[in-house]
Amino acid sequence: MMHTTHIAFSILITMLLYIAMPNLKSYSSPVLAYILAGFSATLPDIDHPKSFISRSYFLPISKIVEATTRHRGWTHSIFGTLIFTLIFLTILYYFSLSTFYAFFFFVGYISHLISDSLNPSGVNWLWPKKKRYGIGVIRTGSKAEVVFQVVVASLVGAILAHDLLNGYGRVL
Repeated sequence: MMHTTHIAFSILITMLLYIAMPNLKSYSSPVLAYILAGFSATLPDIDHPKSFISRSYFLPISKIVEATTRHRGWTHSIFGTLIFTLIFLTILYYFSLSTFYAFFFFVGYISHLISDSLNPSGVNWLWPKKKRYGIGVIRTGSKAEVVFQVVVASLVGAILAHDLLNGYGRVL
């Protein structure tokens, strides 16, 4: 999937969590949660040299990760999710920031794996086992992905508009 699809999907999942669990707002700013989820939704692709995240400030980290795995290797697994979430949790702790934000980092990262599971290549959820899991309905960059992205972005917009127009204040 393209990075924009991953970001939109992570924001949708995060919005749905704020709707399902309204008390989340007392622990975290929704806008910051969307930013964290969107960022971490791009992170699994740090193993691919042409990915959005690898072409950014994270190039040195990307080079190290690329040396340890192929694309959709350990970074696209529960193991990778836990490693990167623990690193982020450590950074939050070191800077005396709310460690609760690691939850949204985790949500964004997992949302990437879920959306990549829609791809024919699937995801190696249980790395180091070699089996990949996926349903193979959306190829990266295909018309189907564009449709998926438009549907996800439309749902985000609809939820936001509904929330704002009805004064719920759940997602902002």
